[in-house]
Formats: sequence, C-alpha cells, structure tokens
Amino acid sequence: MIQIKSPKTREEFKAYYDLRFKVLREPWGQPRGTEKDDYEPISQHFMAVDDQSGEIIGCVKLFENESHVAWFSHLAVISSRQHQGIGQQLMTHVENVARSQGYKKIGCLARLNTTKYFEKAGYKVSGLPSHYFGTTQVVWMEKNL
Repeated sequence: MIQIKSPKTREEFKAYYDLRFKVLREPWGQPRGTEKDDYEPISQHFMAVDDQSGEIIGCVKLFENESHVAWFSHLAVISSRQHQGIGQQLMTHVENVARSQGYKKIGCLARLNTTKYFEKAGYKVSGLPSHYFGTTQVVWMEKNL
C-alpha cells in the first residue's frame, strides 16, 4: 500500500530531494541543486511511501502561485513504479489539500510531453509554451477545484 505523507526528518528530506534530482534533473544533464527552487521554504512537501519497504517512491510540492491559485510542481515517481497510479495519487492529494485550504484553482507547469497526462486528470492548457531549461519546454496547465 502507498501512503502519502510529508517529509519530517532530515533523512526523509534528503531522500525526497534525491528522488526529485534523479527523476527530474539528472536525466537531462542538470547539476545537483537544480532540483530545488526559491519556493521551497513556502511549499508544502509530500511524498509517496511504500508501506512494505519504507521506500520513498514519489514526490510533489504545493505552494501559492498567486492569490487564490495553488501551484504544484516537482511531481515525480521513480521509474520502476511509474504507470501504477502513484502520480495520480500524489496529484489527487495536492488537489485535496489545496481545496481544503480554500483554493479555487490549481495549476502546474507541465513539460510538453506530459500535457496529455494532465489533461486526463482534468487540467487544461492555459498559456503558450516557454523554455524551462535547455531545450525543455513547459506550458501552464490549470484546473478548477
């Protein structure tokens, strides 16, 4: 079974950021440190943990982008556990947290090759693609809560 929880200990945060680096930055040749951004201190961090092994297998963070708009980012699942619904569990969790905190809209910057994934979850493209790093392009997608 998968449990969604917030990292609390130094070791949990280390594993959380390590997963973000290994899934979201290392494959594109980005250096360590790029898995973090200026929003870390004001974000709520969540991780998917396998109850049986205790392994952190996914992560996502949530913060306020602009007044009344929640923003999630760094949604990642380790490659051996992808296509098992874990990303969807993490996304549903941040949507529920945002809704409980009074947000009416939630969004994310999605890589162009992931827009269909987010569209299946009810998100719509709301903007033009822009370069994120290197040749990677992203587009803002959002959903009413």
